[in-house]
Amino acid sequence: MKNRNNSEFRIPNSQFAPTLCFPGTEKSCFACCPPIRSKGYEHIQYKSMVRRVLRENTLAFAGSSKSVRPITGLSCWALGYLDNEYKTVGCLLHPAKNMGEDLRFRVDYGEKCSRESCLEAKTFLELKTSERKFWLSLTDGLDAFSYSSRRFNPLFKLMGWGVGLLQQIAFDENNKATTRHAFFRRYPFFSTGLNPRANAYALRQVIGKCKIDLLKSDAFRVRFEAFSGCISVRLKDGVFPSPEAPYTHLLGLDRQFLDFLRLSAGISRIEAEEALRLKEIVDTAITEFKSEESDRIP
Repeated sequence: MKNRNNSEFRIPNSQFAPTLCFPGTEKSCFACCPPIRSKGYEHIQYKSMVRRVLRENTLAFAGSSKSVRPITGLSCWALGYLDNEYKTVGCLLHPAKNMGEDLRFRVDYGEKCSRESCLEAKTFLELKTSERKFWLSLTDGLDAFSYSSRRFNPLFKLMGWGVGLLQQIAFDENNKATTRHAFFRRYPFFSTGLNPRANAYALRQVIGKCKIDLLKSDAFRVRFEAFSGCISVRLKDGVFPSPEAPYTHLLGLDRQFLDFLRLSAGISRIEAEEALRLKEIVDTAITEFKSEESDRIP
């Protein structure tokens, strides 16, 4: 059954840079919609039921109406299919679906719907078009449900390692498309269970600009995991929490280092002077680890 409602979603063609939210014509990400989900919820867990709801929403959608109808429960009446083939999923009130007019006010959820954007999507936008296409090749074959899942879409995790490393790898691979299976065979490091954002700073310092090949060694992954665990414990044991100190993420220091303090060492508040002291400790430990890794190279 064809979508008999308003015009087709304006699908980007190859001349436009893809986004993580809408990479092309075969799939889309709708993980953040609606904005009132339970923690850990993923649409793919209820795929059959959600697919039925999406079809019902799409067929019932009245694009010409301007009436306000608040979101109730854990689903949104304006989330539906954007194309006639029922492949791409997204907001039926989005400007791209309504000739440039933003109708998202109709769900009466403040401005959250229009400003919703995950950290991974923001990181993705910092990549060049050729680099985006390289990383998107890892998602070939995924439908909208799998692509929107943090369990099945590897880009959600990979984006956490930061723009610099992502660009280095894409450059090293000549931006040549690959499969996710081939990529993880080539770069076993990324099979790690470490939190990428918590460890991006240390990995960036170790890899530098010319040691990408380390990521192709499973043995390096094991050693880096051990190093990460040791330095995290060292910092935790050497800091006393201060409820009056500034929030860690608000300090004017390297963002990835602050993520390391928060997400790896669990330091949510810290004075800037103390943070700098810890940075010296971390940087010294990283230098020692790098030296050990260099000694392993024949």
